[in-house]
Amino acid sequence: MNVLKRIKKFLFDQKNTQALIIRLSVIIPGLLLLVSILGLISPTVFRFVIPVILVLLILISAVLLILLLQFIKGIRLIDENAITLSQGNLNISDIISEKTKGLEILAAAFNDMKRNLLSYIESTKSNVIILSDAVDKVTKSIDMTYKGNEQIATNITIVAEKSQEQLKIAKNTLEGIEKVRLGASRITVTLGNIEDFVENTVKLTSDGADHLDKYTDQIQLISSNLDETSSFIKTLNSNLSEITEFGNLIMGITEQLNLLSLNSRVEAARAGDAGKGFAVVAMEMNKLSDATKDSVKQINNLLVNISKSNTKVSESIGNVTKSFTMSKEIFNAMKDSFYTINTNANILNSDIKQVYEESVMINDSTKVISEQGVILHDASNEISNITQDVAAVTQEELAENEEINEQATSLKKMLSSIENLLKRYKTSVIPVDQASTKRLRFVMLSPINDPFWLTVKQGALYAQTELKEKNVHVDFIGFDKVDQSFIETLNRAIEEGCDGLVLPGFVKGIEECAKKATAKNIPIMTFNNDFTDTSTRLSYFGPNIEAEGVLAAEILAKSIDQTGKVVIFRGNTTSPTNVTRRDAAVAKLAKYSDIKIASEIDEIEDPSQVYKKLKEYLYYSPDVNGILMIGEGARGAARVIEEMNLVGKMHLFCFNYNAEMASLVKKGIVHMVFKQDGFGQGHDPIIYLYNYLVANIAPESTTYTRTEVIDKYSVSDF
Repeated sequence: MNVLKRIKKFLFDQKNTQALIIRLSVIIPGLLLLVSILGLISPTVFRFVIPVILVLLILISAVLLILLLQFIKGIRLIDENAITLSQGNLNISDIISEKTKGLEILAAAFNDMKRNLLSYIESTKSNVIILSDAVDKVTKSIDMTYKGNEQIATNITIVAEKSQEQLKIAKNTLEGIEKVRLGASRITVTLGNIEDFVENTVKLTSDGADHLDKYTDQIQLISSNLDETSSFIKTLNSNLSEITEFGNLIMGITEQLNLLSLNSRVEAARAGDAGKGFAVVAMEMNKLSDATKDSVKQINNLLVNISKSNTKVSESIGNVTKSFTMSKEIFNAMKDSFYTINTNANILNSDIKQVYEESVMINDSTKVISEQGVILHDASNEISNITQDVAAVTQEELAENEEINEQATSLKKMLSSIENLLKRYKTSVIPVDQASTKRLRFVMLSPINDPFWLTVKQGALYAQTELKEKNVHVDFIGFDKVDQSFIETLNRAIEEGCDGLVLPGFVKGIEECAKKATAKNIPIMTFNNDFTDTSTRLSYFGPNIEAEGVLAAEILAKSIDQTGKVVIFRGNTTSPTNVTRRDAAVAKLAKYSDIKIASEIDEIEDPSQVYKKLKEYLYYSPDVNGILMIGEGARGAARVIEEMNLVGKMHLFCFNYNAEMASLVKKGIVHMVFKQDGFGQGHDPIIYLYNYLVANIAPESTTYTRTEVIDKYSVSDF
């Protein structure tokens, strides 16, 4: 069995197939010629040799026929793809080298040519998006600039006119400022004189206030003396009253003496001669009484006159006191007024000083303003000249903007031509010509956390560019992490209302949202992975995941000569994509009796964990031939192969092509990578939705994208 496999490998090795066909094509005519010569020379020998030669010829012819059939089959496959490619249909899968024995280099070259053309077209589409956006922005900017320059030109003309007016105003203002300056100087001089006068007034009022204080002291002294005199007179009046009362007492005594004298004379008359002495005494007492009475009357008259005079004096002093008191009050009021005048004079003096200082400051400021006015006048004159120059430059810019606008229009036409040229190559579905009668809004949700998903985004943006003039808005919403926010955003889009949804089918909980959208008659296109319940979506556009698994298993089996041990890293088993790929690959590998699945490792996608697990496994089972990475983590397996010097001996197959995988393929560490069409998955579902809603063209229920097989012959710079 091993001998036959080595022979088969030798016969179908790409380096030997073409050489064998040529050699066998030469050997057969040579053998026929040898038979003919032997038949002529020695018929006897011919009879023994001819059967051997015939058998040999039959075997050689059979091998040649097999090689030719295989060779022709490969040529036909390449030819069919070349015809398809020549018709502009680039949306075809790569030619697998195992199906073109002897033509591997040609197949790889064809794949490279197709891939490069696809890459060029998709890059051109991406560049068209960028250029189109740039041209739109430049056009809008130019329009705005043109309008702005027109407005500027108009405004500059107005500014030029106003600057002339400003120049005149500045000149008049300068003259006015000069007059104000002269007036301020005069006011300053006047205020200086007023300040001197007010200072003298303040000094005089201060001296007057001092004299008033002294005069007040004298008045206060006179007032005190008058008060004392009034008190003295009051005391004198009191004494006179007492003297009068004493005189009245004396008058009473005198009356008693007269009565006593009368009684004495009566008794003396009775007594006769004995009473003559009493009669004399009574007579003398009567005389004394009369004399006393006369003296008392004179004293009383004198006291009455004194009392009358004293009363007049007292009244006069009272009047004087009242007048003095009133004068004192008036004088105090005058004194207060004088003090108020003195205080106000001091305040006025302070205010006049402040006004004088302000006047000096105003005078200085006026001088500065006058100087600045001269500068302003010169600046206004310069501004007037500059505005005239700016107006001229603005007119030139208007002409240049018009020329740029024409160039932008030419660039738009060029982009339109490029887009028309790109339409000749059928890399994706084309939108119908008719535009939507109503405004359509499509919402596409997608991850954007690696190069593949960014390519999906580019496809969506190109679809947006194609539909820009067809009354359609494409709202692409990207997520760095697919979590609950993805479902929340989707629910919000459904509640707000949209005309179509483009969704990846692998997100948890997305099918429940799809039911809500279906209830609102919102059509759904799925991509990359289909729904479990296909009744809720219009169509699926994406890779045939099951076919990818079968293809991976088939190529893996051929690469290890359909014999050996294989390790499968299943990755995240909650992913429907991983489960479908794994099941299809395992079912295919089971058909190869000499291939054994040595181990299946679940739930490991981190490169460091893959490295650790694979290295540990190979330590105990070093006879593994192939590794199939269903999920992520191929970098960890590649590291093990490189460290253990198994490059070329152990074949590593993986999905999810990126720059790192391209580098590992170039080094021969990764045997083959299966690549999806990301650009098409972003572009085509949107166009299918548009064609369905506008032209009622329903897409197929399922449309599979092409699968590219990247190996050392087809790898290129990422």
